[in-house]
Amino acid sequence: MPQRISSERFDLLAEDEALSLDLPAAFAAAHSGDGAPWLMAAQADELARYALKRGEGICLMEAAARTLKEPPSDVGWEILGDDPQGYNWGDHRDPMLAYRVFLAKLKKARLDGVQLLYKLWFETGA
Repeated sequence: MPQRISSERFDLLAEDEALSLDLPAAFAAAHSGDGAPWLMAAQADELARYALKRGEGICLMEAAARTLKEPPSDVGWEILGDDPQGYNWGDHRDPMLAYRVFLAKLKKARLDGVQLLYKLWFETGA
């Protein structure tokens, strides 16, 4: 099993504007092949917590530069299914662990000084 992931909350980057998010629509989209719409970090966190309340966790997450012209230079900012053993959704299917992995990825991007947009996919926990 991987090192313990801190569940300590951290302040997400201050965003340009607090854009409203249609949580039910974004949640439904996160079950489609296209995934949720591209979201700022705070919106992605709000949607992930919405899914948690429904017993679902992040099984896949893409990240992109805010211009959406280039993929991120560090795949460590994403949840791709090829993360180290124990961090992959298929290894645990635990929505809370998936949420902690998600927060660790957002925190890593923040500490690396980048602002990204996120696209999420959800599945029901085991």
